[in-house]
Amino acid sequence: MHNLFAPYEQDFNAWWASREFPQVSAQTRDFLSHLTRPDAPRRLWRHQEEALLRAVYAYELLGWDELLLNIVTGGGKTAVIGSAIAWLKLCHNLHKFILLCPNTIVRDRLEDDFKGEKIFRDFGFFPESSEHYLKELTLHVMETKVGPQGIRDHGIVLGNIQQLYQFNISGQRNLAVLMNDSDKIAIFNDEAHNTPAAEYDSALFALKRLAKFRLDTTATPDRADGRTPDSKMIFEYGITDAQAEAPPIIKNIVVYQPRLASVELTYTNLETGERRTVDEMDEEFEKIEKGLSATQWVTDPDPMRKQIRIALDRLQEQERRAQTFGKGKYAPILFVVAITIKDAEQACDMLNKEFGIPALLVTEESTQEERREARKLGKPGAPYKAVVSVLMLREGWDVPAVSVILLLRKFSSRVYGQQVVGRGLRLNVRDEDIQEICAIVDHEKLKHDWLWEMVGAKVRKNVDQLSLFGDEELPPKRKPQEMAKPHLVITIPEPVEDEKTDFEEELQTIVVEISDYPNWESVLDSFDYTVETEITKVVIDAVTKRVLDDDKFVETHAPPNDSGEMAAPAETQNIAELANLLKNSIRDIAGNLLAEEGIGWHELGYFYGVLIAHVSSRMLTGMTIGTANLEELRHALNRRHQLAHNFKSRPGLVASIVKYKAEGRHA
Repeated sequence: MHNLFAPYEQDFNAWWASREFPQVSAQTRDFLSHLTRPDAPRRLWRHQEEALLRAVYAYELLGWDELLLNIVTGGGKTAVIGSAIAWLKLCHNLHKFILLCPNTIVRDRLEDDFKGEKIFRDFGFFPESSEHYLKELTLHVMETKVGPQGIRDHGIVLGNIQQLYQFNISGQRNLAVLMNDSDKIAIFNDEAHNTPAAEYDSALFALKRLAKFRLDTTATPDRADGRTPDSKMIFEYGITDAQAEAPPIIKNIVVYQPRLASVELTYTNLETGERRTVDEMDEEFEKIEKGLSATQWVTDPDPMRKQIRIALDRLQEQERRAQTFGKGKYAPILFVVAITIKDAEQACDMLNKEFGIPALLVTEESTQEERREARKLGKPGAPYKAVVSVLMLREGWDVPAVSVILLLRKFSSRVYGQQVVGRGLRLNVRDEDIQEICAIVDHEKLKHDWLWEMVGAKVRKNVDQLSLFGDEELPPKRKPQEMAKPHLVITIPEPVEDEKTDFEEELQTIVVEISDYPNWESVLDSFDYTVETEITKVVIDAVTKRVLDDDKFVETHAPPNDSGEMAAPAETQNIAELANLLKNSIRDIAGNLLAEEGIGWHELGYFYGVLIAHVSSRMLTGMTIGTANLEELRHALNRRHQLAHNFKSRPGLVASIVKYKAEGRHA
């Protein structure tokens, strides 16, 4: 994602250095003088101060109102949000602030910071003469079973973005109260790389009319799918910048890789017994990162056991550091990242039973209580020294006590790799010039060199079990990268509309009728699945060969016989294979239809059930896919394209099926 603030760097630096903050309102100038005073009860870090000042400069001098801050995990994004709220409250007459986030882990962290106006009081953001405004910045948390009245009564409204989705009644009510009760608001998106999602974007678009200011914050603005937030990035503060600070802002990273001769990571398919090495597992790793179902592989016990042993050696070292440098203020924990649930279960069993290390397992199958336990890790009285997860604990799970990370899987995505490493970056001891370490146990065959270069890690190879290392493993201080010649930055002009074409007028002539179908089941019953023509065999009469040269020479060959190399593969006659193919096809159709309507995958199970029942009724003569015969399955597969076409031909039908769920309707 491009830093759009680059052309203004010199002017901004001069404006900041003056400490007089010219060209802004008098109220803003007074606030910034108060914010940057030397005797503040808790000073913002220099980069936090710069982040806020860039936001002020962009809003008041450049006229930009949708901004993005790219700040490393552990870099204090929440304090920047709090200072921005104080500035907008005091200087721009804004009184309603919406804090949006992607999940409950992030929400709970923000709730801790803003409950009781804690963050404003800790930093002293409001002058004594303005502290009465704190009474107007009380917190309301949007939750599924909580009514929308609190949105009216509180100045700060916090919630998962799902609480504003319009396909559910709760989201409609929350959004309606915001739209009808407020004339202007400010929006803050934490973990903003999630905003390009269709439903997230739809909620932001609905609030755009009221939003006078929007600030996005994230450590990974570039998503795995290549999409980025639509706000303007004005600040980058990455791992390299944070590692160069004194006192440190984040931990230093040291990677330990085992001696290849002693540890070879291999995976076994529990269903088929097939064994593969790490190098042969790339496709499965990519499937998991894309959220698809992967084959149930599990790391073989022997290499897993050796990797865990190395990780526990690192944990013992971290415990000694915690006593020496941290004076016992925290208890280091081990974070294990696995590829599948079976893999995670095996690692957790080894830790608990073989090594005697209390370990917590957190997967998509975990209970809410188990997930709550994960948030308590590293706190006094926490019963666990290790946590094992399958890509569940990423953004927003901020436990500074994570001091060792064990990777039992490969990262194909740069985003997921950074997010997992980020779980170990937060410091336990702040504002002291102590270099804490995040020790990561990796494997050379996982080919993570790109990741270690990105995060400035020191890599130690050929590590054996029971190998001990001291503070000589600390990487050297790194210097932050700065723009040497900002005057050479090329300004890319904004797109200019073609004056010859009035696109807005043209768009107004396009009418898309989206209907509402409360009785959608009768609509499904009316669909036609007549197949008039079906291709069952292709015969090749001849093969023409054209040589691509100046002679334009053409040869005609006799057709291949049925047993020749060019013959098509025989059609499968296996009922189980056809049944699985039909199920997967219906699942893909369900996912695509939901995505096109901007409806999240949390409705996939329900909508898939609706399609399965529909296919059974209309294509399989009432039989289930598991009991249908070969001919019925084959005809249903041939009609799958008609299935998708029928739903797409009725705009609003998919949304109605989700909207009008009722007991007994495949729920």
